[in-house]
Amino acid sequence: MSATVRLIPRWFAAVVIGALTLFVLGFLVLALSVEGVMRWSAWGLFVFAALMLCAAVSALARPRRRREPHVTPDGARVFVAPGLTTWPLVGAWLALLVVAAVWAFVAVTDFGALESPGFALLTIIGALASLPDFVRLVTGRLHRWRLELGPDTITYRGYRTDVSWPWSKVHGARIQERGPAGVAIDVKGSGVDPVIPITAFDVPAEQLVEEIERARAAARR
Repeated sequence: MSATVRLIPRWFAAVVIGALTLFVLGFLVLALSVEGVMRWSAWGLFVFAALMLCAAVSALARPRRRREPHVTPDGARVFVAPGLTTWPLVGAWLALLVVAAVWAFVAVTDFGALESPGFALLTIIGALASLPDFVRLVTGRLHRWRLELGPDTITYRGYRTDVSWPWSKVHGARIQERGPAGVAIDVKGSGVDPVIPITAFDVPAEQLVEEIERARAAARR
């Protein structure tokens, strides 16, 4: 495979990054114009939006170039999501949890102090809904995106997913252009083929397909 398929349209990256930039500027203006506890909340929202913008730029606008993966002592070739994609997401999540906690406290002690009760309530509900994943994060069951091509198995971890297959069950891999865009792994008997999202990695989808096919061929020898 020599030609590179553009899986993330430029217009989509521009819309997402542009919208997040407006949110960053809006929360900055808000933080500079309000007082008291709402100012601290606005700064928290500014941090949240800024970190989300950082992650979006890394995931959507980063040039994807062929890079050598990390090789483990047992010969496994490992691709890991860039830190600029993953850690800002975690930081943004934590910032939003702090803001939600502040607003929940204010709602109980002085509800009238909330500038936008509806938005605050939605934020609190969203934070509560994310608590099970927060527990997974602190207990090591929420995963940084990772593809490991070992001599006997292929392993994919990402968010809540942690799956491995012996190479005997893998028929191959192909590029999937949408829903989500990435690399689909053809696994025998799996029903819907698992998809590795290309936004989580900094290498082109073509390289992932080639690496999977090469590792599969080596395991069959």
